[in-house]
Amino acid sequence: MDLTPANVTDIFISFSDNNGMTWSAPAHVPDQFAFPVDRFNHWMSVDPTNGEVNVAFYDTRNDTTGARYQTDYYLARSTDGDATFPGADTRVSTVSSNEHDCNGIFPCPGINYGNQQGDYEGLVSFNGVAYPIWTDSRRQLTSS
Repeated sequence: MDLTPANVTDIFISFSDNNGMTWSAPAHVPDQFAFPVDRFNHWMSVDPTNGEVNVAFYDTRNDTTGARYQTDYYLARSTDGDATFPGADTRVSTVSSNEHDCNGIFPCPGINYGNQQGDYEGLVSFNGVAYPIWTDSRRQLTSS
């Protein structure tokens, strides 16, 4: 992850094929936009069956307020060993989350500040399928 000149975070990837003596030039992982977007709390997984490199991450591209608080979870896939990430990122989450706000109330009584975005994440890839795990601010409580 890198803080770019536009003061947004971004994700780059490099590789070494000589035990870290030299490294490839950093390549952008996610899609690039003309407006500020933060990407953070990323996970990488290499599929052992086909060598595909998958990267999952939080992304603020859908936040129409410009505050970059609304996040979604995305997946980027490279089929050439991480040299490029062609095609559009895949949005994995179905609802945007906002871990910062509770209708203008702070601290928000509905947010557990001890457990935030990124505390429980992961990514596993196998046989051409990526399995991302993430947290968001939805409340999916069912009655018992």
